[in-house]
Amino acid sequence: MNIFSSFFIRNKEGLTLFFYLLLSFLFMTTSDRALVEGLRRVSVQTIGRIESTVSIFRSYFNLYEKNSELRRQNTLLSFENFQLQEALLENIRLKKFLKISYQFKYKLIPAKVIGYSPHEIVTGFRIIAKGITEKHKGAAVMTVGGLVGRVVETSPPFAICQILLDPTSRVSVRIQRNREVGVVSWDGENGLQLNYIPNTIEVLPGDIIFTSGLSQIYPPNIKVGVVTAIEKNPNEMFQKIRVKPSVNFGALEEVFIVEMEPSVDEARK
Repeated sequence: MNIFSSFFIRNKEGLTLFFYLLLSFLFMTTSDRALVEGLRRVSVQTIGRIESTVSIFRSYFNLYEKNSELRRQNTLLSFENFQLQEALLENIRLKKFLKISYQFKYKLIPAKVIGYSPHEIVTGFRIIAKGITEKHKGAAVMTVGGLVGRVVETSPPFAICQILLDPTSRVSVRIQRNREVGVVSWDGENGLQLNYIPNTIEVLPGDIIFTSGLSQIYPPNIKVGVVTAIEKNPNEMFQKIRVKPSVNFGALEEVFIVEMEPSVDEARK
């Protein structure tokens, strides 16, 4: 709205009074009846138009204020809707995690990813878990997709998780289809490589790789990844096997720390 319109609305009463005084002066100073009648008609029409214009201006400003309030409420509702969507997605993820808890024979401690690990320590994440203690150092970390890595440092309730893409990470694994055992490590890029599988062993793209259980860190049967490429060199003893991780490390928000139950002999000590 321009300055003139705002000035008119603010000073409507004064301007109307001035207009009435001007008409009264004209009525008193003229004796021509036809002129007086004409002035009356003009004054009625002018005042009517002024009132109509003022009414339009009022309606405009009222609608503007209402629209502003509606936009504010719409923004709040949009934000609340986004929060509800996030809550729904988190609920779905937690349901999947709980399903794992029922099927898995080890105790799983839920943890939240809160940041990246300092690179001078390991490639991985900083996590926070309510039930974490010093005894969880070295424990495996997994999610609904499969193996994430292991805990390498603890400072309750915080911990540092080394992921499979760390250059020093090594995991004993098994090929599901033929039961062959190898070791998975980082491939130097964004994936994994399966080592120590002889050239005489058949490995196919799509073969599923999971933990072998031949270590005190990683329980057996946790999915690690899927074979994507195989390269055999007759001059070498072992194949070069590329593996795509089953976990999207760039989208992790919640993980599980795997608490392994002590063996019968350990429990007796």
